[in-house]
Amino acid sequence: MIREFFCAYAWRTRLFAFSGLVVFVAHQGFRAYLKYAVNEWYGNFYDTLQQGVEFASGEADDAWRAAQRAKVWAQLLEFAVIVAPAVAVHPVANYIRNRWVLAWRLALIEAYIALWDTAHPPIEGASQRVHEDTQRFAAGVQGCVATVLDALLTLVVFCPLLWRLDPPLMGVAVGTAVAGVGVSAVVGRHLVDLEVGNQKAEAALRRGLVILEVEPGTLLPDAEAQGAGGAQALGPVPVPHHCVDATFVPLINALYANYRRLYVNFAALMLWLSTYDQFATLLPYLMVAPRLFAANEADVLTLGTLTQTANAYGKVFDSLSVVSENWLQVNEFRSVLRRLRQYEAALFARRSPPRAQLVPNGVELSDAAPAAPPAAAPNGAHAA
Repeated sequence: MIREFFCAYAWRTRLFAFSGLVVFVAHQGFRAYLKYAVNEWYGNFYDTLQQGVEFASGEADDAWRAAQRAKVWAQLLEFAVIVAPAVAVHPVANYIRNRWVLAWRLALIEAYIALWDTAHPPIEGASQRVHEDTQRFAAGVQGCVATVLDALLTLVVFCPLLWRLDPPLMGVAVGTAVAGVGVSAVVGRHLVDLEVGNQKAEAALRRGLVILEVEPGTLLPDAEAQGAGGAQALGPVPVPHHCVDATFVPLINALYANYRRLYVNFAALMLWLSTYDQFATLLPYLMVAPRLFAANEADVLTLGTLTQTANAYGKVFDSLSVVSENWLQVNEFRSVLRRLRQYEAALFARRSPPRAQLVPNGVELSDAAPAAPPAAAPNGAHAA
């Protein structure tokens, strides 16, 4: 999945692969920096508001009030300056990323089709792996990989800040996040295998439907008359079984059973993640908010510092727990990676055609020049 794109035959494909990777990483770095800058702004802004509330409750002249209003407007203008570059950067970077991921997927499709040998029996779910699994791979790069990279860069930016503001809270964030990942891994440990089995069941059903479409005669002519037998075979599956070809009964049963197990595991994981998320949201305020009214004056926090600390904790915790929070998507992406690795292993185990037999990435099939006909042998001579 890496060499087909980053080591492609066409140099333009390789150039776009690496330049797109640079844009992809740089964009996530920009997003992390933007979070840091906005967090710093939060601290200053809320401290200014707190000062205004405290002094406004006492005696304050008009000049002081005008100065405070000017400070608030200046900080709002500073916020606009901070976020303004994102208005242009995000759409352009997202467009480049979309094109980059699409080029990656097409490179995989070209490589797999070039290695597809019709002289051998088809690999299980081959058409699904080339078409649908490459599509899911591209979606996983857009989603899971981008999310994990954003989390790592956010940690680089916010961990030093949270350690400076509240070292104990930093330790709590790390410990809670690690525990969350561990429990999520235990609760959702079966999801990858179930997802792989689900994709196989979907592929088998799709293949049967394609055969039914191409060869309509495979449908039993008096399927309606076999309603009783079909109903008995289908068991608990809630489908209009009186019109189902008997050959589809085991396919539908397998699909139904696999989805049922999948949904039970989903429900257990979502119950855990929902509880975990609500607890994590409240935790920083439980630890830090009482310090607004601490007995020791040295321990008292301002409203701005409280907001900045809670926000920094949220960024660190969310980044550390990104795997547990997105465990469903992570497992789906892992299942796609497993299926594509298995498919590549099967392809390369069968044969490894020479480079000359392949159409290079970026070249249309119609552009591939046909082989030149052999030169005619001279009279009386035999061709070698």
